[in-house]
Amino acid sequence: MNKPSGYEKFIGLRHTFADGDWLEVQHIKWRGDEDFLVGFLVQQGPGIPRKLVLSLQEFLGTYGHLFDEGEPPMPRE
Repeated sequence: MNKPSGYEKFIGLRHTFADGDWLEVQHIKWRGDEDFLVGFLVQQGPGIPRKLVLSLQEFLGTYGHLFDEGEPPMPRE
């Protein structure tokens, strides 16, 4: 069972870059060490999309601006 993160609104969102490459959030999961992990797909050029996983803080720091709809809600305790 996953602990709610408050960031579920990002699941399923896709950002498409000007060159056609894209990034899509697949899931946000809680791990027992109080850390959330974000699983996402990245398509760069032709071929199969790559599946990557980052901590929530790393993901937001790197890609959060692509999905900015104002300040996202803080994770719920």
